[in-house]
Amino acid sequence: MALFSHVISTEKQALTLSLFGCITFACFGVGYGLFVGSHAILLDGVFTLFSMGMTGLGLVTAYLVTRPDDARFQYGYAHFEPIANVINGTLILLLCLAALYGGLTTLNAGGREINLDHALLYAAVSTFFCAALYRLEAQAAERLDSELVRVDAKEWQVDTILSATLLLGFVIAMGLEQAGYGRYNRYIDPVLVSVLALCATLIPIKVLGRNLREVLKIAPEGEVQQKVQAEVEALRQRYGVECYSHLAKSGRRFELELNILVPHGQEWPVARQDALRQELWGRLGDTLGETWLSVCFTREARWL
Repeated sequence: MALFSHVISTEKQALTLSLFGCITFACFGVGYGLFVGSHAILLDGVFTLFSMGMTGLGLVTAYLVTRPDDARFQYGYAHFEPIANVINGTLILLLCLAALYGGLTTLNAGGREINLDHALLYAAVSTFFCAALYRLEAQAAERLDSELVRVDAKEWQVDTILSATLLLGFVIAMGLEQAGYGRYNRYIDPVLVSVLALCATLIPIKVLGRNLREVLKIAPEGEVQQKVQAEVEALRQRYGVECYSHLAKSGRRFELELNILVPHGQEWPVARQDALRQELWGRLGDTLGETWLSVCFTREARWL
């Protein structure tokens, strides 16, 4: 598996592989779910079908974020990445909630009969291949440090959880049948749908929490924020100036604005300003990576 993951060298390759996987499993899941009469299998297939659309959106976004800024998007296209992930997470969450409602409704209506032999075969095949694709995408996301591929891997993780839970549920159902409690099997499918949907909601909630912070321009937490604040304080001490920083993250790019209030009596010609910018970048460049950096100097506090 690790050998195949190293063949994936770009975001587009990872997302294209995922797209082909989605098309295959969506057709397999929806068709098989209708054939055996299982809403749980149908949910698994519909989720994969839905993932296909989201992977397509991810491919478009992966193309956009590599484009340079232009006359229309003068700050570049990096902000499209968290927007796409928020759309993705929101729709997955809505799908999970709709499935939960459907499962509870069917359970309340007395359940439904399914063909256990066919259902067990589907669950075994689906679990294996979804787990394989999840591992490939997760390894690619780690190596490429791509949030788009990371979110796509989360979708395959949800699919793996769905399929594995189906497999476990159908094995339990066959055990009940062998033990003479087959009359309870009609409740297995709606219970599985409800449990799967409830568990799966946790993943889009995490995706939304992380990416909504970027869409809303909430200051990032953790090591990056701490290091920026430490450097700002160091500038205050070293040069005797007041410094005010504004930090945000949009997709794979940080945006750092530093406003410096120059006291009367100090002179800051352009060469000295550029030297400070170079010094600041030398200290923060490795931490921030791709960054929109703006350092402004003023003697008027109202411009801070």
